[in-house]
Amino acid sequence: MSGLNDFRSERREDRRAERADTRADLREEREQRRLDAEAARQRRQADERAAEEAKERRRAARAARFGRVTGWVAANPARAFVRLVQACSIVPAVVSQVAALDHAKVAVLLAVLLAAMLEGGAWALVAMGAQAEGERSTHTYRLGAWAAGLVAAGINFAHGWTQYTDARWVAAVLALSSIGAVWLTDLQTHGGRGPTTAEKKQAKEKAEHARQRAEHHPEVRTVADRLLSAAAYGALSADEAWRIAWEYVHGVTVPGLTADLLAQRLNARARVAELSALPAPADLWPGMPDDPFPALTLPLPSGPSDGVYLDTVPDGLRNASPITAESLEALYRTGSYAPAPDSGTPETEPADDPAGNASATAGERPLDPADIARVRVLADDLAARDEELSTKKVRDALGCRNDYAVRLRRHVVAERNDPPAAT
Repeated sequence: MSGLNDFRSERREDRRAERADTRADLREEREQRRLDAEAARQRRQADERAAEEAKERRRAARAARFGRVTGWVAANPARAFVRLVQACSIVPAVVSQVAALDHAKVAVLLAVLLAAMLEGGAWALVAMGAQAEGERSTHTYRLGAWAAGLVAAGINFAHGWTQYTDARWVAAVLALSSIGAVWLTDLQTHGGRGPTTAEKKQAKEKAEHARQRAEHHPEVRTVADRLLSAAAYGALSADEAWRIAWEYVHGVTVPGLTADLLAQRLNARARVAELSALPAPADLWPGMPDDPFPALTLPLPSGPSDGVYLDTVPDGLRNASPITAESLEALYRTGSYAPAPDSGTPETEPADDPAGNASATAGERPLDPADIARVRVLADDLAARDEELSTKKVRDALGCRNDYAVRLRRHVVAERNDPPAAT
């Protein structure tokens, strides 16, 4: 009996184990199906993402191509519209020529070939002329293109004139389809190569300047022309030749400056230096309490070595001509320049010197007794007319320099105010 119970117990355990195994298998199967579904979903999502990315790439590529086209059209509107006219002209021109030849009982294939020959020849010459632009002459290509275009236009015009009797203007339109695009392309390729308005104006002004320069300076022009003819072609520019010629003729490298102009400038500055050394305003302008020209009494440098003139000489002239303190000293010795007296040195009253040399300092011209006598006579004449002796009247009477006239006047005035005591 116990053996039967054990057998039954074993059978129950076996069935329980089978059921557990079955449930485990079902769970594994469900998990596997879930995993497969998840993998399929992920694969489907990846495929969708890939398809969307490919679609975006194609859309971006189309947008880029469209952007390049629109950008090119925006940057080259003339070229874009010429291309449009070409496309809209060639097709009707070829069709019209084929129809004209077919109307003349020419075989269709032959008509197509002949029409392609005429239009293609014209455009081939147009392309060759564009390629030759800037490298060699384009006249041959342009004339050939116009000749082929005119022949094609004549055929289209004749065909339109006979075909459209009720609207003869169509003939002109058909002729224009053959010659119009050639004309526009010729203008675009070879037109606009001439000088602009600003360039024409500049060239005109340059030519006028060259004419005036040659007219005003014939000697320099002769030397410049010889320099240009002697130099290798292109080795010497016209401006450089004129600069060298100006230095050869006038001795300076600053165009327009000559020795005469420099002398005038130095004399003018010397005159300013003289005026700065004039006496008090009461002596210059009697009866006027204030100096009407205060700038004239400003002190200037007191010697030729102090740069009275060198600071205003252009660098180019200074480099071309040896203007130094020694050269200005030479001008001073010749009377073209006189340094102003030192403004910081107090003036002293002249002593009683019959010869008038006590007032002369080192480097100044001594007073001539004959000039003193003439000034005394002038002072007497002026006193008889109730007029005062002035520096200007002394300078005009003697024709001397201003500083010399100032010292003469002071000497005579000092004599009159403080006559020498009788012995």
